[in-house]
Amino acid sequence: MAWDFSALSDKGKVRKKNEDYYGIFEPETKDLMNVRGILAIVSDGMGGHFSGGEASRMTVELLGEAYFNDEIAEPVKLLEESFREANREVFYEVGEGRKGLAGTTCTAVVFFSDHINIAHAGDSRAYLVRDGSIVMLTHDHSVVGEMMTRGLLDEEEARTHPRRNVITRAVGLREDVDPELLKGFEVKEGDRLVICSDGLTSMVLSVDILDIVMNNSPERACELLVARANGAGGDDNITVVVALNS
Repeated sequence: MAWDFSALSDKGKVRKKNEDYYGIFEPETKDLMNVRGILAIVSDGMGGHFSGGEASRMTVELLGEAYFNDEIAEPVKLLEESFREANREVFYEVGEGRKGLAGTTCTAVVFFSDHINIAHAGDSRAYLVRDGSIVMLTHDHSVVGEMMTRGLLDEEEARTHPRRNVITRAVGLREDVDPELLKGFEVKEGDRLVICSDGLTSMVLSVDILDIVMNNSPERACELLVARANGAGGDDNITVVVALNS
């Protein structure tokens, strides 16, 4: 089995600039890929005196570099430590450590042929599309996300809640971050993974994400998802990565 990736990022209809950032990092050799996998990351920058866009860019680039260059052998521990390393750099360069107040969400997924690992902070998301259903693999680290986890809000209510943008965990806000980890999640042929910023999920319901991703190639799905979010108002930057295990 092999993963087919596509990605697209758009500033949306309202924001003046795009502060999202993504990266797909594939090793140069098959041997390294077998050990480290393929790393895909989506980050959504959050304002401040320094650019949230700089925080998101730094996070993706630093995490990608650390993951493939550090010498930690165990993949999940490597992902976690690379995540923490990127956070420290962002914290001192553009985040709270510099009083720049910039930070970023980060959802990082490592793809192997038969499983994935995830490290995550913030309200960007990873979804699994399988056998006609969609499952969110991450939790939103936000006030509204915690209310959803406790069953106090449904998806539609969360999309319009006045505190939907209050983030409780992110990169760059503290010297250390405790990423949410998903370890060794099994995948099979035909599975699709979606990684996206909240510019998509605030505009497009998960049932509509399912329909688009299930019935289109990764490239076409990215195009249609961004178009759907913009058609619904495009209130925020929109970034989506779609991967098909074929």
